[in-house]
Amino acid sequence: MPATTTTRPHVKDLVSLRRHLTALATLPMTPAPVISAFLDLRYPVDSQHSAFNQWFHAARATLNTAERPLFDAARADVETLLRQSWPESVNSVAVFARAGETPLLLALPFAAHMEMSFHTGPMPTIFPLVQLKDRFHRFVVAISSDDSSRIFEITLGAISEQILAVRPEMHQRVGREWTREHYNQRKREHDKRFLKDQVAILTSLMEKRGLNHLILAGNQRAVSALHAALPKDLQSRVADSVFRSPRGQDYSEVLEEAVSTFIEIEQNESRSTVQTLHERVRRNGLAVVGIHASREAMVNGAASELVISEELPEADREELVRMATTLELPVEVCEGDELLASHGGVGCLLRYRPFDL
Repeated sequence: MPATTTTRPHVKDLVSLRRHLTALATLPMTPAPVISAFLDLRYPVDSQHSAFNQWFHAARATLNTAERPLFDAARADVETLLRQSWPESVNSVAVFARAGETPLLLALPFAAHMEMSFHTGPMPTIFPLVQLKDRFHRFVVAISSDDSSRIFEITLGAISEQILAVRPEMHQRVGREWTREHYNQRKREHDKRFLKDQVAILTSLMEKRGLNHLILAGNQRAVSALHAALPKDLQSRVADSVFRSPRGQDYSEVLEEAVSTFIEIEQNESRSTVQTLHERVRRNGLAVVGIHASREAMVNGAASELVISEELPEADREELVRMATTLELPVEVCEGDELLASHGGVGCLLRYRPFDL
């Protein structure tokens, strides 16, 4: 029975990513090993192919005789995708392959970057996708100038929606038709209308998507005017400002800086979540640390969020993020935290404290 391949130009829908994560986390196990390959397309194809083959031969030696033919068949499927040409907008690809009676071949292209790595086991490796989802998530960038504004929704590092707002045209008729005061008055009216249009687009987009992060970009005058025109609710969601204007119609550099800014914001929020975990542990509050306690909190339904370190051993990390994914719990990924490191690299924020914890 041939495997079914699923590919897309790039995954830019969080609902789609959640659906794939759930499917991978709950994939029924079979005797056939699963290959999970995360490709960084910044490297040449030959370098990726060489790295994959080197890993493959080392991993194959660890498998028993019955598993090796199935592993070889999955390898052939991955190699086919390694040689595939991807659009320029795709910067990384996650590939999952399994041979046997219930084959799997799934390719998930992304605009965001992922580190190249390869894994095999009875279940797919999903932590890199969980990390990607936690790191990039979704936000809005409004790039404003004196004459126009482009509003971008960025999801998983890719533009998922783009809306143009244009300043109303006003022909200058100073002299016989308009006095200078009349012209200035009309200009102020057009400026207000332009700002009102931008605010209406931002309000609709952010409410429709349930977004909490907005980055304003462009020249300082236009950014300041837009910020002042926002209602208090939207002002509270302005995460940062990027004072850089696009080069003509090329918005790529501004968007790249906005994405970098958002990643820094997400890292700060991750540190804030870890700090909350610290504070609750200090006062014996609604938090637990350690692999066993975190597993029990999720099994008992007490956990509200999994906080997990990148440094946690892969087997434990995969088990816990698989549980969290199945239970639809938020996952916060952190690195280099001493409290988590001293307690096995993982903790949970709790909704309530069960008696057995």
